[in-house]
Amino acid sequence: MVTIFTLPDSENAAIEFLQQKGVLPKKRVCKAGHAMKLSVGKEVYWHCEKGRAGCSKVRMRVGNFLEGSRLPFTIFLRFVYCWSYKLTSGEFCRRELDIDEDTTVEYSMYIRNVCQAYLLSKPVVKIGGEGQTVEVDESLFSKRKNNQGRILPPTWVFGGICRESRECFMVEVPDRTAKTLLEIIKERIAVGTTVISDCWRAYKTAELEAAGYEHLRVNHSLNFIDPSTGAHTQTVERLWGSAKERNKRQRGKKRELLDSYMQEFMLRQEVWRGGDLFEFMLNAIADNWPPEEQLK
Repeated sequence: MVTIFTLPDSENAAIEFLQQKGVLPKKRVCKAGHAMKLSVGKEVYWHCEKGRAGCSKVRMRVGNFLEGSRLPFTIFLRFVYCWSYKLTSGEFCRRELDIDEDTTVEYSMYIRNVCQAYLLSKPVVKIGGEGQTVEVDESLFSKRKNNQGRILPPTWVFGGICRESRECFMVEVPDRTAKTLLEIIKERIAVGTTVISDCWRAYKTAELEAAGYEHLRVNHSLNFIDPSTGAHTQTVERLWGSAKERNKRQRGKKRELLDSYMQEFMLRQEVWRGGDLFEFMLNAIADNWPPEEQLK
């Protein structure tokens, strides 16, 4: 398992590491079909070994995830590692990686794009199933800042979490009508699941049961836990708490970034159940941004 102490400490070693992980190309072929040779110095570029006219050199970062990046390869690796362990505050990155806050925000966004690409490439997997319980709830991710000043546009998110597997989903919704929520439940939760919700009027027991679910409700105006069934939604409420705390730390007040923050949160939840997030992110970059080996 890679640790921050075993990460490559030279540009040559970092390039080789990223090549092994499939983030950077291991070979390049020029437009004329000739094999190209990698030169590592002040600049890192491929050049045609034949040296013929028209076979110009090309920078290593062209045609892969790092195109447009100016971070040294060693720093890029350390940034991905630190992001994986939630060590990307502006102060930390300035002190430990020698990058400014704007660069930290920019590269955090790039890595969240990887989260989005990975999750969007996957087919929707329904959570729950026979003998399993999924708690569902809606939550508002926008409000008046400090109860004063400009009112940010409200953004409702519908989510659910399986008690047994800890799998979850979060979907931004245009409204909280019965039609909208039922469609998402059918899309995201397996038939046969026990669905627990609060008493919001959109959760219609008859419709849920007709769709193949068992439905339990808890009236939060009376109890946190229903005294007759033991139903509660404390698991999904803790999920909201974790998501909003992370969202707040990452400048989640920017509504246009809300979806990417949710995608990051859900990916962390998924990989947390048994995996190395640093390795996972490098693999996700390689899968979604495979490096070009043939010059166009």
